[in-house]
Amino acid sequence: MISNSKAGSCESPSEDPAELRVVILDVGHGNSAIVYDGEAHLVVDVAQELTLIKELDLSKAREISHLVLSHADADHIRGAAALLAHADLQVGSLWVNPDPTKISQLFIDLMYIAQDQFLAGRLNVSTNLNIGANPALCSNRIGVEIVHPGIVYAISGQSRARRPQGQISSNGMSAVLRVSLDGAPAVLLPGDLDDRGLRTILETASDISAPVLVFPHHGGGSGGSSNRDFARQLCEAVRPRLVIFSHGRNMFSNPRADIVAGIRDASTDVDIACTQLSRNCHASTESLIVDHLTERPAMGRSSNACCAGSIVIRLVDGVVSWTPSREKHAQFVDLVESPMCRLAPVTTT
Repeated sequence: MISNSKAGSCESPSEDPAELRVVILDVGHGNSAIVYDGEAHLVVDVAQELTLIKELDLSKAREISHLVLSHADADHIRGAAALLAHADLQVGSLWVNPDPTKISQLFIDLMYIAQDQFLAGRLNVSTNLNIGANPALCSNRIGVEIVHPGIVYAISGQSRARRPQGQISSNGMSAVLRVSLDGAPAVLLPGDLDDRGLRTILETASDISAPVLVFPHHGGGSGGSSNRDFARQLCEAVRPRLVIFSHGRNMFSNPRADIVAGIRDASTDVDIACTQLSRNCHASTESLIVDHLTERPAMGRSSNACCAGSIVIRLVDGVVSWTPSREKHAQFVDLVESPMCRLAPVTTT
């Protein structure tokens, strides 16, 4: 059972019977998560809007209290402008950190649609997505604790300058959110947190423990000297029971083998699930039988590219659980040629 430890400075849980759940969407290469308290309280990142809108339609959610963009990389914000401009959806507040390094048309479109919606009185905009904003994202039953960026990072911002904290990349500024349900830590959403950003979190001894971890950067490189050490240190701090890789089958060969090895160094009992089936695990998807997926929309469903697909995390009687279940997902993994999630880590000397 997950202990009901403090997870952000929120009000005490109510007796509201509305279901609490977190949906980690299969959006291909990128991230998108929805936290529900009956309504869609929180959306974190919009890699693409089509799957997200299908999910909101399925849940009959027409309002989003908060849209949080962890950082300004395209695979986290590509669908954000379209979501904000959607005629049948209302977003209450947009949370984003400034990024002077981004000059793409995608980022410019996001800035101006946010300005238009703000001037029309339809959107609140906050450009201080850091620990100083706690507990503004909390609701009555949902706790959202921003554990990174810290104050030094927030004041400094992205920079290649030679400062005491070193250079800070867009990934290094990625917001890290710990979501709790009825006071129980449930999911850590770290965006593209890099090696330097993790070190700043560990140096402050912040509590980032959670039963579910969506692994940063889709299982790609950490930006440090050892991806394996990064994965081990992160998992030792989070102590997850489930690690999710949100990635696309046809973009990169994620997750990296050294990342998976680092997770296994931290714990041999942790479950690992990818939204889509990595090419590192299986060459072709044509012969695979897929009957384990949840009913939630998943980008890879039509092309048979899903591994776990979209994953639903719930709190039931104080215990965090998820679907597809460990047993159902394991039956699918039995069909995979060389599943990385089952390989024992190689011992290094």
